[in-house]
Amino acid sequence: MNLAATLANFGQGFVYVIICVLFIWLAKSLDDFRTKEFDDDVHIDDGNKAVGFRRAGLYLGIAIALSGALAGESKGFWTDTLFLTIDGFIIIGCMFSCRFINDFIMLGHIDNDKECIKEFSHDDGKKEIGNTAVGIVEACMYIATGFILNGSISGTGGSFLQALFSAILFFILGQLALLLFGLLYEVITPFHVRDEIKNNNPAAGIGLGGVLIALGIVLKGSISGPFTGWSNDIISFALYTVFGMVMLLLFRMIIDRVLLPTTKVAVEVEQDKNVAALIVVQSAVNAVAIVIAFSM
Repeated sequence: MNLAATLANFGQGFVYVIICVLFIWLAKSLDDFRTKEFDDDVHIDDGNKAVGFRRAGLYLGIAIALSGALAGESKGFWTDTLFLTIDGFIIIGCMFSCRFINDFIMLGHIDNDKECIKEFSHDDGKKEIGNTAVGIVEACMYIATGFILNGSISGTGGSFLQALFSAILFFILGQLALLLFGLLYEVITPFHVRDEIKNNNPAAGIGLGGVLIALGIVLKGSISGPFTGWSNDIISFALYTVFGMVMLLLFRMIIDRVLLPTTKVAVEVEQDKNVAALIVVQSAVNAVAIVIAFSM
């Protein structure tokens, strides 16, 4: 083992971690400014799960995306640091665009900011601040977007401008795929997913958010790899998107029957609001997504 090279790698890794932390801090500062009518830190300190989830998803999404910038062959410490910094700013822009898309399209008429500080009354009379279901879905959108950006940024080949355009293009295509998958999930589900989410049903939030992360993982697998030309990469992305959606929806039904043999997911969500059951089912769906992504 080359001790000097190992220590140099440790030092470079430390710098990369610092850059990642700085971008997470930048995202926090921008989100604090965006929601300056209420203090997110105070809500988190007071146990507001909705605000906690959405912030956690934002931070995880950024880290997942940035890890894609560190993948592949090194071009030298200073060049890698420059590209990581540029990618970081692109990722921040994409994440806040993702939040806008989630707020106004994915959840439709639901205002995420208002829902996350709204007071809800439970059947037992207890009151809760914040729509946890909305916070979960927003967090999952960030994480799914992080996987998509990871795949688009980690690709090799092509010029720097091609890599930059590729990241933006596949971010847009990925968001369209997530929106379409969210719509399909709503169509095939025997209850109104968005109504349950608006009524602060965390199980419904886990159900929708879980499949979004699963698709993000599959799309990451389809985007990763060397640049082979715009037409080839876009066609490949479209084919894998359709394949991934079909496979995830198919295995979602199979998992429902296998892991919940005495009941159905729809019953656990709509009637029982069973968070534990949805965590198990959606974790299994994401496990399938990981296998699909690595098999591509």
